[in-house]
Amino acid sequence: MRAMLKSISRYEKILLILLLLSLAIFIARALSPTPASIDLTSITPISLADHQRLLILAPHCDDETLGSAGLIQAALRAGLQVRVVIATNGDGYLFAIMQDFHKIYPRPADFIRLGKLRQQESLAALYLLGVKPAHVIFLSYPDRGTPALWNDHWASDAPYRSPFSEDSKSPYPLTYDPHSVYAGQDYLADLSSILADYRPDLIVFPHPQDVHPDHWGLNVFTRLAVTMAKHVDPAYTPTEFTYLVHRPDFPEVKGLEPLEPLVPPPALYRTSQNWYRLDLTSSDESRKDQALQQYRSQLPLLRGLMESFIRINELFAPVQDAVLPELGRGDAQDPSTWTDSSGRSIPMIQTDPVADFITRDAIPAGDLVGFYAARDAQDNLLICSQTRENAIAGLTYSIRLKALSGEAITAFHAETRQTTKPAGQVARRNGLFICASFPLTDLGDPWAVFVGVNSAGGCRVMDETAWQMIYIKKP
Repeated sequence: MRAMLKSISRYEKILLILLLLSLAIFIARALSPTPASIDLTSITPISLADHQRLLILAPHCDDETLGSAGLIQAALRAGLQVRVVIATNGDGYLFAIMQDFHKIYPRPADFIRLGKLRQQESLAALYLLGVKPAHVIFLSYPDRGTPALWNDHWASDAPYRSPFSEDSKSPYPLTYDPHSVYAGQDYLADLSSILADYRPDLIVFPHPQDVHPDHWGLNVFTRLAVTMAKHVDPAYTPTEFTYLVHRPDFPEVKGLEPLEPLVPPPALYRTSQNWYRLDLTSSDESRKDQALQQYRSQLPLLRGLMESFIRINELFAPVQDAVLPELGRGDAQDPSTWTDSSGRSIPMIQTDPVADFITRDAIPAGDLVGFYAARDAQDNLLICSQTRENAIAGLTYSIRLKALSGEAITAFHAETRQTTKPAGQVARRNGLFICASFPLTDLGDPWAVFVGVNSAGGCRVMDETAWQMIYIKKP
């Protein structure tokens, strides 16, 4: 043990201690209810007017009910068609297998058994909400594997292998495309195919600041699929909303509180007040409760969290894309100096909540404030992330992007540490900023880029911004 501790760097030790403290604090917060700090009446009611086809996308079996059971019922009453897509079967939940199947050392067949059970739970819950089994689609991608498909296993000839089922393609009879493999290309192709066939005009999927990897992962895949669909057909302009499930500070009051409202986490609300609510009738709330009771494999361990979503309303945040600004003047390594051709300061293109986790509060050099982007006179894409205090050598800062050129999608990245990954560049620290420059010709002269940044230390991501879709206008 002593030798192991000696091999851990000082930053890794700090991070380990802070992570343990973080867990203790969040448990304490969960057990100590605090009053809602945001007035529900200040949040705009959502409207279903002028919509005909609703598409709900869920990362796991139960998220569709947690985030949007009330919306599903309201949409059906309003005469909308409703389809539900569930991306993974949540088969990697080890503690549920131990609880439900009494297996301490489960085999791949046990994980698959759990996935099949969870599919049936979603079908039962959605049937109670009014959605027919024929209108539920299971993509059956790997639980907790979505970021790997996004970052490291994009190509179909190098698929990801699930550590749970030990498969590189779906072993489930209920699978949208049994020929798809666990690769980002196939995940995107499945979503694109569903959009093309169903043509939803209202699309609801996970919030980009959801901390669960499959949740923010489904967010980026969905946004990419929708962006590609709109590019192919500019007349296609669906409304996009997101719902939040996993953040330690949400819901603010945990447990069954059916008379209480859901309100946005203050940390997220400070970055954007653009939220919408759907008020549930007492009947809708009761039916949502009944639907959640169908998830018998999850309730013994997650009842407190799941019942936290049985409230008088549901919450949604809109999707807001950006347009790449043109840099008039300024230092490429210091976005605080950037101005456009009219002399106006260029603001951040994506903001991020600060001090919202104890590790980020205690190590402000790893706490991201957001990032800037601009195109300079030499036709370079400039991207600079900003930290709460000066960036330090002990942490690694990464800028990742996917360039959209025609129908091609190509990944690029830059890091503050020299990388051996393909298409990698060096990002440079400059006080609060970490900056990289990408010649747009090297990116394939894209019509849009999808950008995200993160900070990491001790082999763990400390903070990461939401990914932002940035459209690039031709000069």
